[in-house]
Amino acid sequence: MPCKTKIIATIGPASSDVTIIGELIRAGVRVFRINCSHGSEQERVQLIQIAKNASQSLCIPVAILIDLQGPKLRVGELEKPFITLHSGHAITITNQPTIGNDRVLSIGLSTLIENIKIGDRILLDDGKIELRVVRKQTTSLEAEIVIGGKLLPRKGANFPDTELSLSGLTDKDLRDLRLGMEQSVDAIALSFVQNDQDLIDLRQQIESHFPSKTKVPIIAKIERPQALTHLSTILEAADGVMVARGDLAIEISPACVPTAQKQIISTANRMGKYVITATQMLESMTENAIPTRAEASDVANAIFDGSDAVMLSAETSIGKNPVLAVKTMAAIIREAEKNLADWSVWDGNLIPKSDEEDSYFVIKAARNLSEDRNVKAICVFTQSGHTAKLLSKTRPVGPIFAFTPNPDTYSQLSLYWGVQSFLTPSANNLGEILSILENYLYHSKVKSGDQVVVICGYPVHQFRPANLIMLHTFT
Repeated sequence: MPCKTKIIATIGPASSDVTIIGELIRAGVRVFRINCSHGSEQERVQLIQIAKNASQSLCIPVAILIDLQGPKLRVGELEKPFITLHSGHAITITNQPTIGNDRVLSIGLSTLIENIKIGDRILLDDGKIELRVVRKQTTSLEAEIVIGGKLLPRKGANFPDTELSLSGLTDKDLRDLRLGMEQSVDAIALSFVQNDQDLIDLRQQIESHFPSKTKVPIIAKIERPQALTHLSTILEAADGVMVARGDLAIEISPACVPTAQKQIISTANRMGKYVITATQMLESMTENAIPTRAEASDVANAIFDGSDAVMLSAETSIGKNPVLAVKTMAAIIREAEKNLADWSVWDGNLIPKSDEEDSYFVIKAARNLSEDRNVKAICVFTQSGHTAKLLSKTRPVGPIFAFTPNPDTYSQLSLYWGVQSFLTPSANNLGEILSILENYLYHSKVKSGDQVVVICGYPVHQFRPANLIMLHTFT
């Protein structure tokens, strides 16, 4: 039985050929992440096509998640291959194009001077270097070097104390968005989200330029303290969130990340939103053949917290053995899922939106029936996938089998907890639905005498929201 919690693997140099991609799918990957921060557009297209071809040849659906880089700020070029900044010294930060040295650095954000306040911190190179602003000029800042170190060109800059006036979408993001839409990706993640307007802007871009793709889910990466402040409104505007613990740890400190993770997952689940936990889950397996005990606990606790998916980054993109990393994560997930009844903090009791109340109570009744009768699965017939996604968040004990005639829905449902999708002909009546069940499940998933709960909209041919529940016994 495949894992209910979905495994997301980042594709990179270690996993970019069709053989490895196929092995990753067999090992348990159901979502491939394309990181737009690395590689060329041509390479991204090739990776998407390789993943889709491998999925098709194995007859196992996978989803493609394209991860937009967002407004990542970096220091400019330097006079030398690297410079050394010394604690206690002063340095000037300018937003004008400048070749940097140990006295002046450039950070290319036009609104930097007006946004930042005296006393605000500037963190460089994943937080290894800390500056604190002590004076403001018209086009520059003077900062004290609190923690010094060696700095290379183009390293990242973080502003944990400052809400920056910058668009959540860059020109590069718009190019990558177009590429993703043209390649029919299944989900979009946006980096460095600060507030709901970033998500609204992205959705408007999709509606304006790709009107046939408006159902593609948008995932907000929570990486800045401002995003935690605006978490509820971000979740209203997004389809899901990623607990992106890399930059988040730089911005709020590693000590605060575990609490933030629980806050994000809990809030997302209550609101019925998809949630991914990511970053360094099995980081030691980039080099080693086994994870640390802490990493194994981290993966299991993300599942007990209520994550829909857990993500591998360097482990599968540049690691020595990406397939082993996935197999290890799958083993941890399976063990955790055996014990969800004892340790899970998410009970599946959503707060339904007013326009979803009918569907929610139909789904809740189906979940209760499935547990009362100890059925083999809940079978959902769906065009858009909405019913299967909502059912996923209620965490039924058994698997969710989703049947759809829509190829986009078929692959997209690979994102969701507990869902296994099947691409089927359309059904026009209940008799055809039962015939599809017999053809796709008999022998491989169920046997004579087994029962399943069936959910669909009735009349069937009208593709209505779920309003019918049926208990079906295989003969």
